Amino acid sequence: MLEIIILSAGQSSRMGSDKALLDIDGIPVIVHIINKIISLSDHIYIVLGDNLDTVKKEVLAYFGDSKAISFIHNELHRKGMFSSVQKGFKSVSGKNAVILQLIDQPFISQNIYKDLVSNYDSNNLIIQPSYMKDGIKRGGHPILFAAAFKDIVLSYSINSQLKDVINDNSESRKFIEIDDESILHNLNTKKEFDDKFKG
Repeated sequence: MLEIIILSAGQSSRMGSDKALLDIDGIPVIVHIINKIISLSDHIYIVLGDNLDTVKKEVLAYFGDSKAISFIHNELHRKGMFSSVQKGFKSVSGKNAVILQLIDQPFISQNIYKDLVSNYDSNNLIIQPSYMKDGIKRGGHPILFAAAFKDIVLSYSINSQLKDVINDNSESRKFIEIDDESILHNLNTKKEFDDKFKG
């Protein structure tokens, strides 16, 4: 059993337009991501901010009123990404493992999600993909969390950062080495998106 949280509540100010609605081969980024993960998940929670109505409309156009997808409005999204992390984890059941997916990583391959799931070990709270770059093991996204991580996330202040929560629980983190540098990439500008898409 697996649940997935997609974080898409940011302002996309550096991109200049909503990252969720950027076009990849005629399909919005948010739909492109869902297409890759929906077969792996029992439920997908999309955390949105001011873009709730526009993104919801696009997703419904492709998937209809799917019972497998929920739209979560984070009215506190301007307080930072961790507010959306908490909103997402508050929505999950707390009974299943959870993948946390960032909207600015649309080029993650389906094999990476499958690798995370196949390496899931309930003895570890955190299953994180890693990539060797310049001789250094670097942790990336998406990250798979055990069900128990829900209570941990919700115990922190809204002003926290996810990386600090992960570091606080690093003794229960397992790295999965991935031969794909895309796990380290966050697309923040139109040029980065175009370069990656065309590349």
